[in-house]
Amino acid sequence: MISTPEQAEEFVRWAKFAPRGRRGLNNWGHDGKFSLTPVAEFCRQANEKTFVAIQIETVSAVECCEEIASIEGVDHLFIGPADLSQAYGVTGQMSHPLLLAAIARVSRACAAYNKTFGAVSFAPEQAASFLEQGCRLISITSDVHTFQHGITAVKDKFHELFADQQMC
Repeated sequence: MISTPEQAEEFVRWAKFAPRGRRGLNNWGHDGKFSLTPVAEFCRQANEKTFVAIQIETVSAVECCEEIASIEGVDHLFIGPADLSQAYGVTGQMSHPLLLAAIARVSRACAAYNKTFGAVSFAPEQAASFLEQGCRLISITSDVHTFQHGITAVKDKFHELFADQQMC
C-alpha cells in the first residue's frame, strides 16, 4: 500500500529501467524480441510504455496526492472507495462527505498534473459521478457482485415464471 510520495517514487523506480529506475533487466523475452532489440532501445521503449498506477486507499495518500501525482513516471491514481471509506472511519458509506471530498481532491490532483484518475464503482450513479470528475478508468463492481446480481436476476425470473405452478 502506497501512502507517501517517497513510497510512490520507490514504486516508480521498481517499474522503470535505468536511467529512471532500477527494474531488473531482461530483454530476451518476447517484449525484447528475444534480444534482437538493442538493450538501450529496449529500456527506452519499455520506460515509455510502462503504465504506473498508484492506488490511493489511505488518508495519508489523499493528503499528499498532489505530490504523488507530480512524480515523473506516475501515470495514474486509482481510488478504492471501499478501502478509502474504511480509512476515513466511514466504512461502506459511499456518499459520505469525507469520502466524496477525498475523491474530489484526488481528481483535482490528477487534472493539475495531467494524470489519469480511476476508481472502483459499485453503482451506475457512482460511476456517473466519477466520470463527471474526470475519471477515465472505472472498474465496474467485482466478479463476486456481478455473479451475485446475475444469479439473483435468473432466480427472480424463474420464480416469476413458476409463481402460479405447483412445483415439488
